[in-house]
Amino acid sequence: MKKFTGAIVFFSFCLSLSLGQDSRLVYQYRIWHPKPMQGQQMEDAMAKKTKKYNVGKENYPMFSFRVITGNDQDAVIRFTPRTFADRDKYPLRKAEMDYWQKNVIPYVDMSKDEGTSLWVEMKSHSYNGSGNTESTRYSEVTQYLVHPAKLGEWAELRTQLVEAHKKAGSKARFAHFNRFSGGKTHLIHMTVPFDSWADYENLVPIFSREIFENAHGEGTRKEWMDRAADILEYRKTYIREYLPDLSTG
Repeated sequence: MKKFTGAIVFFSFCLSLSLGQDSRLVYQYRIWHPKPMQGQQMEDAMAKKTKKYNVGKENYPMFSFRVITGNDQDAVIRFTPRTFADRDKYPLRKAEMDYWQKNVIPYVDMSKDEGTSLWVEMKSHSYNGSGNTESTRYSEVTQYLVHPAKLGEWAELRTQLVEAHKKAGSKARFAHFNRFSGGKTHLIHMTVPFDSWADYENLVPIFSREIFENAHGEGTRKEWMDRAADILEYRKTYIREYLPDLSTG
């Protein structure tokens, strides 16, 4: 129990530092599942609502994605990056909420709703050697549910991974995000952006043996992979596609 508590305190401390150092950007996240055979109707209704209520300088940016592989296929993910102070500036608007309830919810399968969650990027575990900071059409998302007692070890392993890519000067691009409210706080997402399937085929391998062992020594990649597997409760990967008509970013 002491080990469990210590790991949580350690990780919460790291998260608080991350929140302070990353301009306090918080990502409000929610996934919407359509009713059977009503995915397009749901997206069309979301697009109309977005154009009516969320475009303009007085609104916060919003990004939307369609899940195209995995169990959540055809669901729409929406997230908004804001600071904590921004969250006070943009209160919920009754007219907007009423419109959503009347025009979008009829197409949504609310039995699958998980509610809103809040996430923060883990900057020290993210890397971009591509020279590109623009949004891309696709991104691969890997969900990691880390054992709560192993969060400190997770941080150590991901730091080693970033160190290897920095030393190699690789062209890889990946980011890690941690959920800190709205569900299990030991859930982490790694995103890898790409613009086309041709790009996807040629992505720099994040867990490249050559890149890792050049930095940490022969045989270290296998040891790293074994340790990483031991601390996970599950790992799941899916691909999502950006939806510009449902976005304002």
